[in-house]
Amino acid sequence: MTHIRRIAAVAALSAVAVAALGTATAAASSATAAASRATEPPISAHHPATRTTTSRPAAAAAGYLARQLTGRHHDHYDGSYLSGKRTIVYVNYGETADAILSMDAAGVAQRAAARATRYLEKHVRAYAGHSAATYAPGPIGKLLLVAEAQHVDVHSFGGLNLVSALDSTEGVRGAAGGEFQQNPKGTPAKYDYFSTVSQALAVLGLADSPHPADRPDAAAVTFLAGQRCAGGGYPTELLSSPAAACAAGKDIDSTGYAIQALLAAGSPATADLSWLRSVEHPNGGFDHSANANSTALAIQALVAGGKRVGKPEAWLVAHQVGCSAPADRRGAVKFQGTYDASALLATSQAGAALAGKPLAAIDKAGARAAAPVLSCPAVRK
Repeated sequence: MTHIRRIAAVAALSAVAVAALGTATAAASSATAAASRATEPPISAHHPATRTTTSRPAAAAAGYLARQLTGRHHDHYDGSYLSGKRTIVYVNYGETADAILSMDAAGVAQRAAARATRYLEKHVRAYAGHSAATYAPGPIGKLLLVAEAQHVDVHSFGGLNLVSALDSTEGVRGAAGGEFQQNPKGTPAKYDYFSTVSQALAVLGLADSPHPADRPDAAAVTFLAGQRCAGGGYPTELLSSPAAACAAGKDIDSTGYAIQALLAAGSPATADLSWLRSVEHPNGGFDHSANANSTALAIQALVAGGKRVGKPEAWLVAHQVGCSAPADRRGAVKFQGTYDASALLATSQAGAALAGKPLAAIDKAGARAAAPVLSCPAVRK
């Protein structure tokens, strides 16, 4: 069967995918969104004493993320894409969830993280699905990680039992045993899409639950492990024949999520870790054209596997906006070489990697309320 990526599904799930699809179009709406992005008082290089400062890269990234939140209550992010001549703006729930996890991982910005979590609770069904026929396992898995990190009841997140909702998608409507069904009921076959990332997030979210009864069953873990390509690594899409999916190439992001999920579920990922290390660029970056999101996911997977990540972390730090930039950009992580609209997407995932925390290890315990700014020398008049 031919599988076609559906923009709506990709946008709902992953900030990485939106970065790839919408970098140019996001810039078109960035000026409008920026007008309402003022979570904290405006940053001024002339008034450094009014803000909590930090020299830690992860905390600086978290502070940047907090100040980019938009909406009347500064509690979420928007994304956009072009449809003909129109720019369509949508709520980017996945990116919002990623940012919460980065704030929690850094141990700061909890006022912002709490607001964003409440927003996700309020709109949980818009992201997770409205019923058993439309529940989306990838988004639910990501919401489980947020709930677990933010100490919110996973059995009543905005009134939705995330565990039951996720379990209801396993093995239904033609899905294989252990596979979480990713396509809403009635989706035409030609639009079916089966994402390795979604399967991995579902397994990871369940494996990270504080309740032993919520952990993924053996079938779900076995199905994910069964998608492994020869020599380690995972493809972007799940197919009935893993070999056919692997023929299209192994994917850094899918592998990063799969490694974290398998290790959290108690399943080995030795070959996958070896493959991931083998495709690291000499400078520490990851992906064919090294970028912050893929490098961040690789770091989290390697840390989860007990591997050293000095060079990849240095790559991220080298792509973080520093004191020479305008004050409102400091702490952001550039997707590649230039600060642009993709920086928010990049920073939402890179922040947790800068903190050295795999997704299953993120917890807000002990985190501070304030959203710090990067510590820079005072500007002399």
